[in-house]
Amino acid sequence: MRYSRWASVAVVSLVLLAGLLVPAMGQVRGGTLVIAYQSNTVPEADPQVTRNIGAQWVAEMVTDPLLRYDNATESFLPVLATSWDISEDGLHYTFHLREGVLFHNGVGVTADAVVKSFERIRDAANPLAGAGLLSPVDTIEAVDPLTVRLNLKSVFPDFLSNIDRLWIVEPGSFGTDFPVGCGAFRIVPAEYKIDQSMVLEKFAQYWAGEPYLDKIQVRIIPDMATALIELEQGTVDVVQYAAGKDLPRLQALGIQPIIFGRINWANVVINLSKVTDVRLRRAILFAVDQQALIDGAYGGLGDPMYRMGYPGTWLENADVGATYDPAEARRILDVAGWNDTNKDGIREIDGKEIDLYFPTRNQAEWVSATQMIQQMLREVGIGTHITMAERMPFYDQVRTGDYDIAWWLSNDAAEPPIALYTWDAREYWCVHQGKTPVLQLLIEQAESELDREKRAAYYREVQRILIEEAYAAPGMWNKQVHVMGPKAHGLLVASTGIAYDSHLWWKG
Repeated sequence: MRYSRWASVAVVSLVLLAGLLVPAMGQVRGGTLVIAYQSNTVPEADPQVTRNIGAQWVAEMVTDPLLRYDNATESFLPVLATSWDISEDGLHYTFHLREGVLFHNGVGVTADAVVKSFERIRDAANPLAGAGLLSPVDTIEAVDPLTVRLNLKSVFPDFLSNIDRLWIVEPGSFGTDFPVGCGAFRIVPAEYKIDQSMVLEKFAQYWAGEPYLDKIQVRIIPDMATALIELEQGTVDVVQYAAGKDLPRLQALGIQPIIFGRINWANVVINLSKVTDVRLRRAILFAVDQQALIDGAYGGLGDPMYRMGYPGTWLENADVGATYDPAEARRILDVAGWNDTNKDGIREIDGKEIDLYFPTRNQAEWVSATQMIQQMLREVGIGTHITMAERMPFYDQVRTGDYDIAWWLSNDAAEPPIALYTWDAREYWCVHQGKTPVLQLLIEQAESELDREKRAAYYREVQRILIEEAYAAPGMWNKQVHVMGPKAHGLLVASTGIAYDSHLWWKG
């Protein structure tokens, strides 16, 4: 059975495709768009191993997913799949592929390529970053050359939200230095310099139309101040994740902001294997001043986060919450008997001062927020020590548990509207290191329930446990911003921050 909300997908596909093939007024062909990339190495050449949003920009240029979530219409739009059917019991998803799509090496995109791509991602012996997104799947089959069916283990109403972050690669190129995609651009191997830059050239046979740009260059510029100077000078066209406080100055110079975010959040994550006492965790939760962080570190770009369900949606749970209350934090610590006996401002536990390891990423807003939280915790008597690391080393440090607490930003799909990505033990970026079987069971029960009211009940219980057990300290629903120079046009950004439809980008 095709659910009614998908019934118009074929019509939408035709309208969308017609829009893609008709140039908008003023678009010109040619030129190279330069993107500043804040890291010490360029993104991976393999679209299926990308582990962060910046790298997934490149994955989205190099190849396509089956479908894509559209912020404006709050629905899924066809990409490699022109339409899809969902069985009445919710266990079988059948995708009908677009005819005539080519990989960059001239091989056609078929159901077999999709099946092998998905099987590669979830390979039990060597799973890739997106393996968790396919964890609901039991079997994958090619029904015919242009039809793929995914059979789920149990009902998962939000399964389509997982599919739009899985990119298809030509199976014959698995294991090579430059796996082959079917996107609007392809990586130029001779210009892939891991510690400098990478260049992508247009794929003229792209199914949605020849790209306007000739090339896209991704240049390593780790320092944000340097990247913004180059943006102002015109040697860079796009800078990812600019600071909110810089927007007024940049806009006055003609720089264009792209503000995005829905289920994008930041919180103080807590290593549950190290910070085991719920009283200390609850004190941390009440010590964090959400609004001060937004105003002081993010230029006012964001909203306070008091609970895990997104405000104004069916998953907001007004019955639980965590607001800034330093008096409550001090009360909890007092009752626990953790006092500052030597009067240096830091309390002791069993005769030893509280000193939590608090690593951070060496990016201005991240460092600023971490230092502000350090001071907030100190004001209630909790000591911390901070270290700084580059982007990916820091991410991996937190993911593998080398921390006590950390300021952590996450982006997730728009549905369901709840901040749970880092709590699902099946996910690559599950960072909390603790055994939470009750929480995990509730998450999986919610995922496998078709009835919205019953799902909401499970998710509300998840929120209650997260707050009562203080598994993390909610911080902010963050709105983030990419900025582009006055000559760059056409960039569209999903709520997660990934830019898409690169064939429609142009300079002029």
